[in-house]
Amino acid sequence: MKNLHAVAAWLKQETCARRPRLDSTGVVTRTASVLLLLLPGREGPELLFEVRSGKLGWQPGDICFPGGRRERGDRNFAAAAVREASEELGVNYKDIQLCGTLDFFAAHNGFMVYPFVGIWNSEINGDSIPVNYKNWNYNRDEVAELFTVPLAWLVNAEPRIGTAHIHIKRKEDFPFELVPQLDPHKDFHQEYPIYFYQYGDKVIWGMTAAILHSFLDRFGKGLAQFA
Repeated sequence: MKNLHAVAAWLKQETCARRPRLDSTGVVTRTASVLLLLLPGREGPELLFEVRSGKLGWQPGDICFPGGRRERGDRNFAAAAVREASEELGVNYKDIQLCGTLDFFAAHNGFMVYPFVGIWNSEINGDSIPVNYKNWNYNRDEVAELFTVPLAWLVNAEPRIGTAHIHIKRKEDFPFELVPQLDPHKDFHQEYPIYFYQYGDKVIWGMTAAILHSFLDRFGKGLAQFA
């Protein structure tokens, strides 16, 4: 057992040396945290959205929640969500009160998203005073515009749904002889819904709409009493 204990000690030391990272051969290729931030509005709570800057190389002009990648100094994905939101929105992280973790979202493009929900810190800013978020010094390199959608509208919204189809085909170098139980003529097919929420001239879709739909599906009935 001496050698086994030595192996255990070495493995503990090595695994503590750096945080785990995603294997490049896995399905998930990148991760991010996002924050669903509720603000006090004139007629009740409102959910904040960003319009991505046209300068960005990935999904310019799309609508998203504040968020981004976890960095070395972030204690966990929740801390990353709050830090990224405060940096993008130009607000103090103390102005954000984290409420909890939402269901994780794994996109078919290899993107894993960790969503969290929070509120504008009412103890500091007053619960019934609407926030003038348009005056925030948000990061113009990443964010073209901020807007909110009333919670009362969201809990009653019926999204339009489109269907996407995924087709995975094994290439010629696939060694079917090693796994004879597989049918070489049978490919993998999967369909999944894509949600679209249209609020005025704003169209919320893709990963953002999927996370929003999951949030409303899980909490919508309860949230209706606050809308």
